[in-house]
Amino acid sequence: MSGYLVAGLIAAALALTGCGESSNSGDSPRPNKDAANGGQFGPGSKAKAKARLQARARARSRARQRARAKRARKRKAGKVNRLAARPPGDVDCGDFSNQAQAQKRLLRGDPYGLDGDGDGLACSSLPCPCSKAKPKKGSGAVTAALPKAEKFRARVESVTDGDTLDLITASGREVTIRLIGIDTPEVYGGVECGGRAASAAMGRIATGSVTVRTDPTQDRIDRYGRLLAYINKGTLDLGRAMIARGFASTYVYDRVFLRYPAYNRSEQAAKSSDRGSWDHCNLAPG
Repeated sequence: MSGYLVAGLIAAALALTGCGESSNSGDSPRPNKDAANGGQFGPGSKAKAKARLQARARARSRARQRARAKRARKRKAGKVNRLAARPPGDVDCGDFSNQAQAQKRLLRGDPYGLDGDGDGLACSSLPCPCSKAKPKKGSGAVTAALPKAEKFRARVESVTDGDTLDLITASGREVTIRLIGIDTPEVYGGVECGGRAASAAMGRIATGSVTVRTDPTQDRIDRYGRLLAYINKGTLDLGRAMIARGFASTYVYDRVFLRYPAYNRSEQAAKSSDRGSWDHCNLAPG
């Protein structure tokens, strides 16, 4: 009996084995769609994923750079605003012992008037040590921009206010002139009575070609780096014309200037007849 049982078990096992092989042999292998299509982990997908990561990294880098630049601009603007809020004249070339010190306080817009000739160098007349800053292209320090002669021709570039002008010399250099012997009300850092009228009056008469003449009795350069001189348009003395029309007063700094007698007579006449701004302003230097 046991022999029949063993033989039956062996036959059943063989039958089962044959069916498994037949079933498996009939199945066709599944196609690898991922491999056929480049797949999630195929070479094409890896390149695309790497490109996306690189693009995101570049975008983050640009965003960080923009944020840093924005913060830097805000810090710089805050510094400029804090310093510019100080009273006018609180800092001038006389406050520094050398040019390098003055250069550190030269801000955008030059609120303190340290760069009289607009060449990018503060208080060029001060002694060295000097800063390593280079003059702006097309300009130079006042002393380099002027001819050696005490009299020269130039063209009016702009009017800063009633007693200060920017000129272009024959050599193409820009020079700032502070007129000798007159003073006009301020228009920067607080407008004084008659200030805008003085600037407008100077703008009407200071045009085109003019003649500049220095005065040997006066300093050549003031503490702001501006050339001290008279300006004539033809036979018209611009400084005296401003006084005669009631937009400026006679101003003596340290020593009496050569044209003082004529300027003083013009002031007395304008003042006594309330001409120009004398009608409602006190133009006497304060």
